[in-house]
Amino acid sequence: MRSTSDMRNVVTTPAGASHRRAGFRTAVALTASAVWLLTACGSDDNGNSDDAESNPDTSENGDAEAGGPVSIDTTHGPIELDEPATRVVALEWSSAENLIALGVHPVGVADVEGYELWVAAGPELGEDVVDVGTRQEPSLEQIEALEPDLIVTDDDRSVVNLSELQDIAPTYSSDFYGHEGGQLEAMRDTFVDTAVLTGTEDRAAEVLADLDAGADEFRQALEDADGNPTFLLTQGYTFEGSATVRVFGEPTYASELLKAAGMQNGWSGETDAYGLTDTDVEGLTTADPSSSMIYVAQEEDNIFTGQLADNPIYRGLEFVEEDRVHPIDAGTWLWGGPVTAVTVYDEVQSALGL
Repeated sequence: MRSTSDMRNVVTTPAGASHRRAGFRTAVALTASAVWLLTACGSDDNGNSDDAESNPDTSENGDAEAGGPVSIDTTHGPIELDEPATRVVALEWSSAENLIALGVHPVGVADVEGYELWVAAGPELGEDVVDVGTRQEPSLEQIEALEPDLIVTDDDRSVVNLSELQDIAPTYSSDFYGHEGGQLEAMRDTFVDTAVLTGTEDRAAEVLADLDAGADEFRQALEDADGNPTFLLTQGYTFEGSATVRVFGEPTYASELLKAAGMQNGWSGETDAYGLTDTDVEGLTTADPSSSMIYVAQEEDNIFTGQLADNPIYRGLEFVEEDRVHPIDAGTWLWGGPVTAVTVYDEVQSALGL
């Protein structure tokens, strides 16, 4: 869990390769049906099946396409690889999720135990993945020992070690929280970049089409049920013995997801740099009372059914009195990629009875 302080990077490339990223961005912006058509038409162009048999790394990673150099531009300079990366280390859980979604199982991940707890509803890590330390202070020695051809992280983490990581391998560090288009657009851009660097653009198009379809399905279900469009998305936990409620305001990824599916955020309180507000039960009295409160809490530390259950302020909240408080799977990661996004849609739709 990212606390308020913690949770919250010259080879000449062939002309065709330098345009792969821009062309792919255009493709994923099309309608879902057009993306599927694009995917189908391009699936056999690279002779993937023969290459998968002769290249163990590519075979292990399933969707990785055979090919020559790949290149993207980033705020930390260009990243240019002689071939798509197959041995990748992920230093943020969303990075690991993205790689698995693309069929590229990371050889190393920071804080494996934490991933398996907090991203339990997401894609599973491989049994042979190596834990390379914490997300805050990954072990450079362990990372180097894995001989990665790509390291994936984000600017929130790499601000302290980017140059050291780049000394080990090309490092892709994305700006999730400072993206001018917001966190949802940052998620999509990061996913596309990761796909280009791993040669898995076709698979990425499928995943993003699933995400767009999920948003459309949610919006239609909300309209059909004439459901309450106002939400209050929270995470509950105990901090220093007190019940703490983390509210997802603007412009958090999870809030933007639900807004993209036709809902509106019932929280207008002041937020931190991540779009979050950590508050107590009194703070919930300032939320839009017409909201449906959706929450994530670990079973062993569920403040909503535990500490707050008999609290008169909590019990007096309109959405509590009217039984509009809905838990979702405790393993739903609210800072993830497109696979997590589909999980969020499924969980919230089910919780609201849509």
